[in-house]
Amino acid sequence: MSDARAARGALVRATALIGLLSVALAGCEDLLLQEPDTGIAAPLALEVVSGDDQTAEPGATLPAPLRVKLVDLRALPTERLRIEWVVLVGSGKLSPANTFTNGEGIAETTWTLGSEAGRQVVEARFGDESVAFEATGK
Repeated sequence: MSDARAARGALVRATALIGLLSVALAGCEDLLLQEPDTGIAAPLALEVVSGDDQTAEPGATLPAPLRVKLVDLRALPTERLRIEWVVLVGSGKLSPANTFTNGEGIAETTWTLGSEAGRQVVEARFGDESVAFEATGK
């Protein structure tokens, strides 16, 4: 094999390798910025939007849904992230128990109070972030 042909073959292999590395690194670019436990690039904050401090008959569905907003450190909404809804006090039910944020960073669920009268509590969670909602069965 001539030196020119060998050099051309080496150049083709090197170019192909650089292309493969570029594709591999581009696919990993987001991973370099992500937090290891959540996979999210920056810390996020969960905020109550509406639905807190409602009153209804025990066992009834509250008139307004529970709504939270998930934002980044610049207060920009984050979408397509899962919010978990959990009943902490009372025997109420949430429908659905897990929701995803929309393009405005909003997620919501419907709360049906438990059969007992008095204070009941639901929590919305995303990672280490959580906010609580209270309602009263009267």
